[in-house]
Amino acid sequence: MKKLLPLMLVLGATQWGCMKQIPPASVGVRFNARTGLSEHLVKPQVVWLGFAERLIVYPTSIRNATYTKNSSEGERQGDDSIKASTSEGSILPVDITVSYHVEAADVLKAFQNFGTEDLEQVQRDFIRWTTIYGLNVVAGQKSIFDLTSKDRAALSSQVKDVIKPILGEWGLTVDDIYVGEVYPNQQVRAKVDERIANVNALELAKVSLERAKIDAETTLTNAKKQAELNRLLALQGEKVIELKRLEVLKKAIEKWNGKSPIIGSGTIPFTNLSL
Repeated sequence: MKKLLPLMLVLGATQWGCMKQIPPASVGVRFNARTGLSEHLVKPQVVWLGFAERLIVYPTSIRNATYTKNSSEGERQGDDSIKASTSEGSILPVDITVSYHVEAADVLKAFQNFGTEDLEQVQRDFIRWTTIYGLNVVAGQKSIFDLTSKDRAALSSQVKDVIKPILGEWGLTVDDIYVGEVYPNQQVRAKVDERIANVNALELAKVSLERAKIDAETTLTNAKKQAELNRLLALQGEKVIELKRLEVLKKAIEKWNGKSPIIGSGTIPFTNLSL
């Protein structure tokens, strides 16, 4: 009887099992370790698993794989940021999040690639290393200043273009990539600050130059206006003198009695005619 007890326990264990649930917005694969057979389960349901069976669940809703320097976030304890190498060879830790899901039609493809690995393990290994590759492909073509700039949307889009087809071959659909904070060391930060200061100084110089050009153009315009005004005033003065002379002549004619003056050149007054 004692010899049969271990055999009975093994036979009894094969009959043991448990209940597992496929939650909403998920699909599952039931895998039998003894036979190697798998069953694709699409609908959310409660599944009975035998002793040698395992249920692998994949999300059809969006799930985030986050790799960050903050120890209280991300996939694992401590610094889990992705290290990116720039075109200068500098290594900068970068926070990055990969948003993804599994299409119902791609569940078997995902299972064939990842096997019985759970999602946490898939994110820690497969998605993380693919993200490292994608980020460094893009960052390797950019300078420190490009990587630390505020234009993270363009950087995220470029990384997505690299990662999406790779994970797609594995049955994972990438919805978006979010490149977050970049953490330069003190030496790199000093270079960035110096570059920013130089750019600001250059912009101020450009503004001063434009202001000087405007002032010079304004001065020239005012000088032209003043010269024109002086010319008009000069013309006006000549006309005033001529009008005054004509006015005096008119008064003299009105007072003339028609007789030739006794003293004078002998010409008729107010004409060039001689008597």
